[in-house]
Amino acid sequence: MRKVIYINNVENEEISGQGSFERNFLSFLEKDNTYVKVFTINNSKNNFLKNKVSLKLNKSSKLSYIVYQINLFYCLLKEFRNTNNRDIYIRLSPFNIAPYILSRFYNLNITARSGPIYQNLVLYNKVRNPILLKIFKHLLSFYYQNTNNIIVVTNKIKELLIRDFNISPDKISVISNPINNSLFDKEIDSLSIKKSININENDKIIGFVGDVYKEQGVQHIFTSLIKVKESININNVKVIIVGSGTYLEDCKHLVLKLNLTNNVIFLGRVSPKEVIDYISIFDICLAPFTKRDYEVKGSSALKILEYLYCNKLVITIDVDEYKFIKEKGFGWLYKIDDLDDLSKKISVGLKSSLKIDSKEYVLNHFSKEKVFSKYLKIIKNN
Repeated sequence: MRKVIYINNVENEEISGQGSFERNFLSFLEKDNTYVKVFTINNSKNNFLKNKVSLKLNKSSKLSYIVYQINLFYCLLKEFRNTNNRDIYIRLSPFNIAPYILSRFYNLNITARSGPIYQNLVLYNKVRNPILLKIFKHLLSFYYQNTNNIIVVTNKIKELLIRDFNISPDKISVISNPINNSLFDKEIDSLSIKKSININENDKIIGFVGDVYKEQGVQHIFTSLIKVKESININNVKVIIVGSGTYLEDCKHLVLKLNLTNNVIFLGRVSPKEVIDYISIFDICLAPFTKRDYEVKGSSALKILEYLYCNKLVITIDVDEYKFIKEKGFGWLYKIDDLDDLSKKISVGLKSSLKIDSKEYVLNHFSKEKVFSKYLKIIKNN
């Protein structure tokens, strides 16, 4: 039986969303009795086992990336010469050129999971040299043209890939992110959690979980709270921010400027296993986004699924991806970048005594088993 060659560029200890996804998908493939050969990375030395090749990569060194690709090329070439394994799953990234060079000599079936790589480079000005940006675009075009199936998490990313790289729509599948619900099934003493961060039992808690960067729009929460303050006494309202990122210090300064230090608690980054502890005490869960960010990649936020898995009311942007929240009565949607509308929805949420049961919906549509089964079907049907 042919093995699926799984090229995974995530270190074992990495706790990012990408790292979590890749490890969970690999675990699913192994439990599914799919024969998998893994090509992954570590930061120490090359290791070669029967069904796993781990190659050294120092992500802070450009030279290390080149050496890594040379090693990956050699190992894959050896694999193709000695076996008939041709089904490849890879997280597409600009530096992963080895399998695509080999696709010119071997009839490979490549399935790639892709984000809006080029669009992010442009939006966040990560490549300032226009010639280098053009080279990146040609390189990505080479990848896309030599990929059998491309998987993206939103329709917006699909539209952008079609527009910028002239890819056939039939080649691109849209599959939402899955929730790692195994982290959320445990008993929690909510009262103890509140006491640990000095929150009173009767306080109303607004919560946010995720990376804190400008385009995420976390700052909108604080500005909207000032508007809420005009009509509601917010002395017993607490905002908990769970997460860290490039815009965290700016958010702290904004909270100080707005005189909201008694209302806002920054907990910083916590381990994935601790996230549920804090979500359990939230009365309202927020997932703000900016229009600028949404227009580049759409939205398939894990935080929203995590909130709903915990049966928590959600306030997020009014876009196609989240229409189900309003339709199912799981919360409220606000017009993107409209802080007046966001403040109104927060006010409604603070006054609401609504209880929801959204856990079953999440399991039926976004569980790891549901999502990864779709991935596996695409890989096997190449």
